[in-house]
Amino acid sequence: MLEWPIVAPAPVVSDHTAVFRDLCENPCQFWHFQHYRTGLSVLPNQSLAHIARCILDSADQTNLARGLSEASWREAAVNRRRIRFLLQQTTSHRQRRGDALVAIDETLCEHVGSLFD
Repeated sequence: MLEWPIVAPAPVVSDHTAVFRDLCENPCQFWHFQHYRTGLSVLPNQSLAHIARCILDSADQTNLARGLSEASWREAAVNRRRIRFLLQQTTSHRQRRGDALVAIDETLCEHVGSLFD
């Protein structure tokens, strides 16, 4: 399968990650965050090692891993911002609480165990 190198964050990633910029300690951390999100969005193999190999601008394949694992992240703040952003983006599409419905279809999930044999 042909895969294109990641030369820059995907435009949709740039648009949607801008709200997290102030939660990153420095521009490099934000750059790694955007490139990681791009890899998760466009690559079929979404392992960190594979995403790092596909980033064309990376001087060293371990930069992405270090940028994500060694940098300090305020997980709770990132999660709060993520939820707030999702709620803002979906306001016009959501139903009132009493009218809302979540449909769960597990037909494509792998079933294991004695109940499924």
